[in-house]
Amino acid sequence: MLKASKSISVEDLHSFSDLHLDDEAHEPEKKRRIPGRMRWYICAIVTGLMTLVQANVHVYNFTVLCMQEEQTRMINESLSRNETTIPSTLNFNFSKFEQDLLFSAAYIAPLPSIIILYFLTNRSGVKATLMICSVMSFLSTILTPIATHYGFWYFWAARFFQGLPTAILGIVVSVVTCHWSTLSENGTYVSILAAHYQIAPLLTMPLSAFLCNVGGWSSVYYTQGTITAILIVLFAVFYTDKPSENSFVSKGELKAIEDGKSLEEKHVEKSKTPFVAIHRDSAVWAIWITSVGGTIGFSIFLQYGPTYLNKVLHYNLSTTGWTAAIPYIFSCIARIVAQPLSANCSFLGERLAAIITTSISQGTMAIAFLVLMFIPQTWSSVGQLCYSLVIVANGLNGVGITRSAQLVCKQHMSFVYTARAFYNGSVGLFLPLLVNLVAPNDTHSEWTRLFLIIFCIVFVTNIIFIIFSRAEAASWTIGTAEVDDRSEHDVEDQKSVTTETTVEKF
Repeated sequence: MLKASKSISVEDLHSFSDLHLDDEAHEPEKKRRIPGRMRWYICAIVTGLMTLVQANVHVYNFTVLCMQEEQTRMINESLSRNETTIPSTLNFNFSKFEQDLLFSAAYIAPLPSIIILYFLTNRSGVKATLMICSVMSFLSTILTPIATHYGFWYFWAARFFQGLPTAILGIVVSVVTCHWSTLSENGTYVSILAAHYQIAPLLTMPLSAFLCNVGGWSSVYYTQGTITAILIVLFAVFYTDKPSENSFVSKGELKAIEDGKSLEEKHVEKSKTPFVAIHRDSAVWAIWITSVGGTIGFSIFLQYGPTYLNKVLHYNLSTTGWTAAIPYIFSCIARIVAQPLSANCSFLGERLAAIITTSISQGTMAIAFLVLMFIPQTWSSVGQLCYSLVIVANGLNGVGITRSAQLVCKQHMSFVYTARAFYNGSVGLFLPLLVNLVAPNDTHSEWTRLFLIIFCIVFVTNIIFIIFSRAEAASWTIGTAEVDDRSEHDVEDQKSVTTETTVEKF
């Protein structure tokens, strides 16, 4: 055998080694072509559950109009019968200030709970934490009609517990993507999960418009609560914190999911978060500030879109539901399509690609608000178009910001997204106060002043991102380079091992 090995040329040895490596290289590719679909079923179930948790917060944004209409109808019926007292069922006859408190209630709860849920998720896993939050959302939603009949503060408490579970959603997007997505599908996976924010109003608004006319405003809460319960069951049955623990995942799909991700999982779950260093980084603050600016531009119509369409543009309730919902379809499409496109725009450079997508999004928002400032009230079609542009543009808003966060924050993106959710959540608390101060009567002139303020916020925050954004890993992500470059080292190590093994065989 020794003499035979001497007769083999070096060129033959390399040819055999390369052929052997090519066979091994093609084998994973075949598996990646059809690795199974369980990761996408998990993506759909988690996205659906997050959508309902988010939608349960938005349901009041529309049903408040149904309540007011039902209240007016019942009062008129009482007056027509010469009754001097208002029916006792009208316990939702709240003042403007109380209505603003109800808008804010769902956004107060996540602020103190975000950090707690962040550490609880790291300790107990996504499944246990999201299950608790989802059950809380289900109970608070389905009990809301009962709470309204007991008085304002019971209704406020129901709104509070509807909002509290949303604190975990940003964490879920980051952690589930890390565990269940393959590296090549990461951009698409995170886009689908993050689209729950756009899908939620797309579900709630037309559903509310239909059910308000069929079964009254309370039927909206019962219906969404039931759908939430169904998704909780699906999540409990099929989801596991790790793909390796899931009996529905094939070996081929598990290999594709875990390929090259062991170190990343270690960094995401076990690395110590440099809280001070993160808060000193101007690029991270650019991500947070720009995200807040986009959230303000989006939330003004997310929370008050039905009110604006109904009170200012004078759309009726059934038209308002569908008119408010349709732009969210295109917003979802924009988010899902733009994320992988942005990640593959290598010819632009990562930083420029992030700046362009963010500027397109917030620039479109700013222009839409600028137009809304100058059009007369009778131009309702133009107002509807601008409203739609703001919603659709928001679908692109998270693309550049998310890409920049991935590149700068690396394994600490989960915490950065948690903090981002905290700052964005403060918008929901601040916005009702701003609307109540600037547009207390929902007149066209008041909303014009409101649009001017929001235009300035969106414009300035976008400039901040252009100046301070980066596309390089921050110094506080030491060790991440090893994770990013390990695939090349693994190939070299595998090639060396294979060559040595071949020599030993000969």
